[in-house]
Amino acid sequence: MISTLSGKSLSDYIKPERLISLTRELIAIPSFTGEEGKVASFIADRIERLGLELEVGGPDGTRPNVIGTFRGSLGRPVLIYNGHMDTVPLGEQSQWSHDPFGGEISEGRLYGRGSQDMKGGLAAMLEVVEAFKDAGVEPKGDLILEFVVDEERGGYSGTKWCVEKGIRGDYAVVCEGGDNKIHVCHKGDYGFELTVFGKSAHAATPEKGVNAIHNAIKIANALLQIPDKFAWRKRSHRLVGEPLLGISVIQGGVQRNMVPEKCLMIVDRRVDPGFEDLEIARREVQEVLGELKAQDETLRFKVDEIIAVEPSEVSEDEEIVQALQSAALKVLERELEIGGLKGFTDAHWLIKGLGIPAVSFGTHGGNIHGIDEYVEVASLIQTAKILTLPESSFCDFCKSPSV
Repeated sequence: MISTLSGKSLSDYIKPERLISLTRELIAIPSFTGEEGKVASFIADRIERLGLELEVGGPDGTRPNVIGTFRGSLGRPVLIYNGHMDTVPLGEQSQWSHDPFGGEISEGRLYGRGSQDMKGGLAAMLEVVEAFKDAGVEPKGDLILEFVVDEERGGYSGTKWCVEKGIRGDYAVVCEGGDNKIHVCHKGDYGFELTVFGKSAHAATPEKGVNAIHNAIKIANALLQIPDKFAWRKRSHRLVGEPLLGISVIQGGVQRNMVPEKCLMIVDRRVDPGFEDLEIARREVQEVLGELKAQDETLRFKVDEIIAVEPSEVSEDEEIVQALQSAALKVLERELEIGGLKGFTDAHWLIKGLGIPAVSFGTHGGNIHGIDEYVEVASLIQTAKILTLPESSFCDFCKSPSV
């Protein structure tokens, strides 16, 4: 530190009004996946005003990732705070009772698309630096803020790009939560599109055609037997439960009196940490499809991968977990529960790509990806305070590095 705090905690320098205002400003900028440019520019301007080193880039020039580096007195250890700028679409806007871009506050909830997932977290990340600046102190190690694109579709153009770019750290927090827990693991996601081909004919003479929908039903029934076939009940994870498989989309046929020549299915397969990986998920699907093909050589289909996200997990004993718990004790007067996410965050890119411990922790809210999404204002403030404390910012918590 470059000066004392005169007996105050760094978290005392969090300004709730500034934090709430910033969250509302971020919500007011639509940033659906693929359309993150405007919010990225807003955040880049904020980072420059805070005096951080700024880097903007990505594989797509219209979708920039924004990286702000807050240099510490020693430069090590390096802590990464990561958050995604993209949001899912609104759905049917007429069903919203609050303006999805208005940042309206009612009964302690701040509403808007992305309020919880995860513009509240982005605002908290920036407020961390605001608190340091107001207090007139600096961290011991470097603090890197990663504001990334594309998380809602797998993070390939976002956090994956940051990893491949060579942005390195010793620890990481994906500042996305949902339930006031420190998430030490998340499920992976293997999604694929399966197109079944048939032959069109008049519906009154089906023997002259091949019904693609009927064949798709055969395939769907076989896929839905995978959990029993491979005894998934033996893979249940204590924090996230068993693997999952579901058929999310079925599209096929032209009209009533035609034998359909094509049917499309989209399958979502959630992969458990600790017990399995993407390759196991792929092999199970391939085995079932291969068996069907062997039984009926006229069955024609193709499989196209949509998403392939590995599961991830770190130990509860990692220093980053203990740092957050220490901070939570000061802010909440209790430790946080350890949890796991049945969805995924970008933590896996950091864990597997950088080889560092990464956890997910952030604000609490509701209706994520749904109508009237919200973040709890109290949680927004608490999260910023926890992320700001010296223990979780690695000012004094970690051992001094060798110099």
